[in-house]
Amino acid sequence: MTTAALLALFAGVLAWPVPRLLAAARWPYRCPRAAIVLWQAVGLAGGVSALLAAIAFTVSPLSGDTPTAIVDHLDNIAAGAPLTGLGLINLIGLAVAAALASRLFGVLGTSSAATLRERHRHRDLVDLAGRRHRRHETCVPPGHASHHSGTAADSGAATDPGTTADGGGATGCCLCEHRDRAGILLRILDHPVAVAYCVPGVRHARVVVSRGLLNTLDATELDAVLAHEAAHVAGRHDLVIQPFVAWERTFPFLDPAREATAAVSLLVEMLADDAAARQTSRRSLARALARLGGARAPVPAGALGIIDSPAAVLPALGSHEPTAVGVRDSGPPGPGNPDAGGPDPGDAAPGQTRPVGGGPRRGTANPVISRITRLLDPPEVPWWMPPCAYFGAIIVLAAPPLILLVG
Repeated sequence: MTTAALLALFAGVLAWPVPRLLAAARWPYRCPRAAIVLWQAVGLAGGVSALLAAIAFTVSPLSGDTPTAIVDHLDNIAAGAPLTGLGLINLIGLAVAAALASRLFGVLGTSSAATLRERHRHRDLVDLAGRRHRRHETCVPPGHASHHSGTAADSGAATDPGTTADGGGATGCCLCEHRDRAGILLRILDHPVAVAYCVPGVRHARVVVSRGLLNTLDATELDAVLAHEAAHVAGRHDLVIQPFVAWERTFPFLDPAREATAAVSLLVEMLADDAAARQTSRRSLARALARLGGARAPVPAGALGIIDSPAAVLPALGSHEPTAVGVRDSGPPGPGNPDAGGPDPGDAAPGQTRPVGGGPRRGTANPVISRITRLLDPPEVPWWMPPCAYFGAIIVLAAPPLILLVG
């Protein structure tokens, strides 16, 4: 009985105060990869602890030692008498354990299946509606993108930034380079809204960009955006987010579940930002985020986009056309809406950036602004911080079996 109480207490701590504290902390934005591992450990250990608590309570009458009681219960099941030695209250605990396990794995399975169906459907749609990038009918100077309507883009011609005119040929194209280097199928949608996202998959990943994006970004910005999406595909970041989406759907009444999904989604975006910045330029990616911050272009279900909803963006990013967009409340944060909420008046002033200091506090800063300021002013990462996060994840994962054995 003591073991069951300790496991239930540990599960409760991992389900409420720990996610709230971790979502409000600033240090995860210094080392997003280590923070994601810690988040995963918290989620996994919390679910395992809850199940073990129900099991320990169920078999407690069979022996004072929980592992021995579990073995005795398995022997009774093998002998065809699973209820031997169990009282009514223990049977209720068994029913709770079965219901909890069915709920957890059922929601995870159904949500994953729904996401896979949606991705398959959307891949078919972009294959039909989009076109492949094969050649350059119209070339533009390097580092320049057409920002005007009535160009060749409106007539279906390819006005792709990042190409250089050389006797009618085209070299150094961002789209070609990323298509060939990453081995990702690229689709271009003839749509005026600037949007970029990826549809993950093992062998059938797609990166989708719109004509509006090609006309909005210059070559270096487009290169950074494509590298960001390629990082999502290569890192299978969709698999990182999916368990937290299932956790949120399993317990929609728990605020920490929603906060965990929003926090992990933002960390995943920062992880892709870091990968893109290593390949291209932090400043170019920050300018791209600033340009795309005003586009209200929701990302389809099951896809991962560089930005999903409007945000107030920072001027003075080295762009000749700085963007300043008003912020509208876009609802609670979530996997499809990580940029919800408005900026704090103290986050940024015209012509300056607020020091990141590792990341924003929960509910006080717009995530897109946090990503931009983090790119422009990379936070220092003490050497001990990632190892401490990994060590904390190991401790959290080891706690349930240790409680079961020692308790």
